[in-house]
Amino acid sequence: MSTSTATPTKGLEGVVAANSSICYIDGEAGVLAYRGIDIHELADNSTFEEVCYLLWFGRLPKRAELDDLKKKLAEERKIDPAIFAMMQQVPKTATPMEVLRTAVSAPRPWTTTPTCVNPFV
Repeated sequence: MSTSTATPTKGLEGVVAANSSICYIDGEAGVLAYRGIDIHELADNSTFEEVCYLLWFGRLPKRAELDDLKKKLAEERKIDPAIFAMMQQVPKTATPMEVLRTAVSAPRPWTTTPTCVNPFV
């Protein structure tokens, strides 16, 4: 039996939950960086698609790569007319969040290909 006692900490203070090559956080210094680029710089100077590319591939895209990614993402945003028809059947008393939740969960029965988060897989 050990006689040493440990001082308990509050919550997860000082606990490293995971190491990541994608994200760096230093809460005390107010630092959040993705792939070595400060979040403020990304927010001020990058588009959503550029940040997606950075997270997936570890670097910002060249113009042709960005154009290709935008095209692939746009292709994935097409909404089946059956979804629109289903949304018209949602009661008018439904809140916008209820309609959104329903619309997001509805496409699966109409999907003929497996869902893929990364268009490059």
